[in-house]
Amino acid sequence: MADENAVFLTRHIGKTTYKVRVYLSETAEETMEDKILRLIRNDGLANQPECG
Repeated sequence: MADENAVFLTRHIGKTTYKVRVYLSETAEETMEDKILRLIRNDGLANQPECG
């Protein structure tokens, strides 16, 4: 996919800045909100701090 077809979003949540490149698809089965929430959840699971 070419970047000219992309939409760029930047969001600040707390002390974290999320920069998202979005490509729209007519055939997608997952909403943009669902995808972003999944990415945030997966990032949080991958970077969990160690608990004592």
